[in-house]
Amino acid sequence: MTDNKLVLIVGANRGIGLGVTKVFLANGWSVIATARDPAKASALQELAAANPGRVSIPALDMNDAAALDGFAATLGGKTLDAVLVNAGVAGPAHRSADAATAEEIGALMFTNAIAPTRLARSLASHIRPGSGVLAFTSSIMGSVALNEGGHELYRASKAALNSLSRGLWGELRGKNITMLTLHPGWVQTDMGGASAAVTVDDSAAGMVKVMESQAGVHKHLFLDYTGKELAW
Repeated sequence: MTDNKLVLIVGANRGIGLGVTKVFLANGWSVIATARDPAKASALQELAAANPGRVSIPALDMNDAAALDGFAATLGGKTLDAVLVNAGVAGPAHRSADAATAEEIGALMFTNAIAPTRLARSLASHIRPGSGVLAFTSSIMGSVALNEGGHELYRASKAALNSLSRGLWGELRGKNITMLTLHPGWVQTDMGGASAAVTVDDSAAGMVKVMESQAGVHKHLFLDYTGKELAW
């Protein structure tokens, strides 16, 4: 049991974010779990009811730049022991860079790369020095070294997230925190599909274990949900 620790999970109303919320609660943490529309986040509302005083559900739309920039101010004086920025989308169904419009590319890049790091930068001063962890849900598909083709738009957006998180680390490396860029596995979510190899429960448990075990290393690492280091 881990008492009196607080984690912010961005994009927690379903899938991996919801799974991670459940694991942190089971491990004794309190959770700030964002959702675009908290009133419709029924699974989070149930968790809040079952864990009185340990779950708050603020609204946050990752496509709203003003909301991103103003979110840190809503935390007041809270200190965060961990942050997981989990929001992301698959992009246009055609998945082709040649077929994509400027609007489709812009929307995908903003949601998957710009918004997560923009939000994280504003949250950095709220993360506990020493043991604090700032993590992003990325993908092995964002690895340039391991790119074997296919899903080129999604790959590009996650490669952009990896690059931007690396750049952010250049700003934060002296802040005495740890940064993790995480591959959750191919997970059975709305995005991953029912045929995916990894259950939400297994992915979430692994991601939380990695976040807890890496606290205090004061590095930026690209890891999968089992803790294996990946090539950038």
